[in-house]
Amino acid sequence: MLLAMVVAIMSAVVVFLQPFVIDLNDNRAWAAGGVTAEQMNDRILVVAGMPNGTGLVHQTGIPGGSIDVLFNIESWTIGADIYGNDRVEVFRNGSGIVINSDNRTAETIKIWTDGEQAGHWINDAWITEWSMIEWETIITDSLSYISTLRVDILDRNGTPIHRWMEINIDGLRLSSPLAEGTFVVDLSNGAIIEKLPNKNLAIESFPRLSYRETIDGGHVVRFVLLDINVDNAATDLNRDLDLTSRGSEMLFDVEHARNLVLGMDIGGDSTVEPRYIDHWTSEHEVLIATGDLEGYTGFGPKGPLSGSDGLSFHSDPAHFKLEVLLQTVEVVP
Repeated sequence: MLLAMVVAIMSAVVVFLQPFVIDLNDNRAWAAGGVTAEQMNDRILVVAGMPNGTGLVHQTGIPGGSIDVLFNIESWTIGADIYGNDRVEVFRNGSGIVINSDNRTAETIKIWTDGEQAGHWINDAWITEWSMIEWETIITDSLSYISTLRVDILDRNGTPIHRWMEINIDGLRLSSPLAEGTFVVDLSNGAIIEKLPNKNLAIESFPRLSYRETIDGGHVVRFVLLDINVDNAATDLNRDLDLTSRGSEMLFDVEHARNLVLGMDIGGDSTVEPRYIDHWTSEHEVLIATGDLEGYTGFGPKGPLSGSDGLSFHSDPAHFKLEVLLQTVEVVP
């Protein structure tokens, strides 16, 4: 009789404590997943700054979880006038590329795909440049690339006056199972993005876009992009990983840039892109509300206040130094 009473009491205690045990296990999984993601992101950033071919081994692992590749999770477009006084605009129109030259000083167009110069056939001849027609040209030739597409606009002297680039970024996703749903952390372009079931996502760190003032009153805009390179055949990343730097490529290194247009297409959660824009343009939004933008220096929307047409950089003087760097880290299980 006493034994049956003890068993009944213990069973009741177990039933009573079960929700607390589940919550405790979920909290452990959430904490472990968050720490693992932060540590991995730190290691990746360290390796990204190392010389080409060097790296380290990162000991990782998510009990019962997984690490997966996010192919083409982000696509960035960056365009700026880099010489002269013309205002040139480059943008996508479906599968084509449209180039406008306000002052009609643009003469030719050169294109590179993944670092290789592109061209097209004209009268059985392979031509590595396109000619501007009037003030606008539309390029409809098929241009296949994986990581980077670069378009340079040149004047009649062969001097590049505008550069536009499209960069595709791969990332990683760390998943930790919970009692209900999954705790997910995306490591993408240096950012850490956390998402709990039935909760709004939290952006713990943002991509490395910044600006600073120089001693002579000028400005430097710097954007460091980070691409993760994982073999398509890799099936299990939830283990010790070899992280190796594949070097850095300077996409823009311009002393007198103007008319910066920075666009983004962020995959995954639809709220990431507007939160990126708000993070970089919050001061601009405050000044818009007060009706006083005089003397403002910083990032702001190009066109509509929503930033849907991309971001620009506002400064006085209008030109600034522009540095855009692409770092690549190879991940091998």
